[in-house]
Amino acid sequence: MGKSKKKSTELKKIKKDLSKKGIEIINFTRESQAPIVSERIQKQKPFVFYGLDNLYPNDLIRMADNSALHSAILDTKAKMIAGDGIIYEGTEGEKFLEEATAKWGGLNKLIERISVDIAYFNSFYLNVQFNMGKEIDTIKHMDFSFIRSGKMDSRGEVSEYWMSTRWDIATNKRVYTAEEEIYRPKEILGFDPKKMTDKASKRQGQLIVAKKYSPSTLYYSKPTYIGATNQIEIAAKIANFHKNQLDNGMTGNLHLHLRQDLSNEEKRIKLLKDLNEQYAGSNNAGRIFLTWGVGDANEPAVNPINTSDVHNALSDLNTRTNEDIALAHQMPRSIIGLDQNTGLGGLEIANALDMFQTIYVGPQQQLIEDTINEILRFNNINDSIKIERLRPSKLMLDEE
Repeated sequence: MGKSKKKSTELKKIKKDLSKKGIEIINFTRESQAPIVSERIQKQKPFVFYGLDNLYPNDLIRMADNSALHSAILDTKAKMIAGDGIIYEGTEGEKFLEEATAKWGGLNKLIERISVDIAYFNSFYLNVQFNMGKEIDTIKHMDFSFIRSGKMDSRGEVSEYWMSTRWDIATNKRVYTAEEEIYRPKEILGFDPKKMTDKASKRQGQLIVAKKYSPSTLYYSKPTYIGATNQIEIAAKIANFHKNQLDNGMTGNLHLHLRQDLSNEEKRIKLLKDLNEQYAGSNNAGRIFLTWGVGDANEPAVNPINTSDVHNALSDLNTRTNEDIALAHQMPRSIIGLDQNTGLGGLEIANALDMFQTIYVGPQQQLIEDTINEILRFNNINDSIKIERLRPSKLMLDEE
């Protein structure tokens, strides 16, 4: 066992050295998969896993960071949801909301952050605290990716949630160092006026959960673009492919196929050592792809790889992928520049934005308005707020 492990380690080292010199051993069976939304309950954990590794929100953030189109669409959606300001219907409500959110920049800033969470996750959390008069006096946005739901009780209700800024550490951690202690999950009660005097409520406040209904999920919402997560991953891989081509100087590639059986690890290590010595000090910026297999002839085959065919195929794939991403977002193609050859003018784009406002933005703004107005009702304030629609001209100006 020790000898086999030593050979495997040596093989990895040789592969790494070869890679630096332009020779790659390709594993054609490697697969990748877009993150899967799931809810997992473990007996020993007080929180419900969000995703297979409890990092689904982080995966969605990573996907946005790696896809230019997807990120731009999320940014546009967040701007449209946040709107062009707040319309207060009553001065008492305005005074209360501005005071309750003043510590974090006011209600406009709160709604901007909420809008980003809705665009990314289709849900948001608010942390509220109570005064001695048993009224809400503080409203704070909670980063959606920091929160995990507790488990439902026999009545199907969730009474507590858990917050950590680093679930990659906290998910499976049992013993925390002094430096890691800040990542230990902290309990936050779900919104329940009957518990406003509890110690946990006084310490961490309570959590208001605002989310859209998602079939087959009990604790978390699904992002609205969930049908295009594979396409978003593909878009990122296409961009990465082109980056690697640029890094390699856009030089031609060669495919070296040896018609012999190299399944024997000792034989394969010897060959790799020989290639390593042969290409030592090479300044070739291209790539050699080495494969092997038993054939009728024993002579090696060296074939140039026509990268133009690959680029053409990827260009077509990229076009279809972008269209699928836009469709999953319910985003009109004209808004994000996928209809550049149609000659659409400002009026047509404004009409497309108006449709998007109706089918997507309006319902999301309604979720925010209902949540804020429920807080006003709780404090016996009969005023209300509405989010002013963002003017198409302002959005197009921001995108220029």
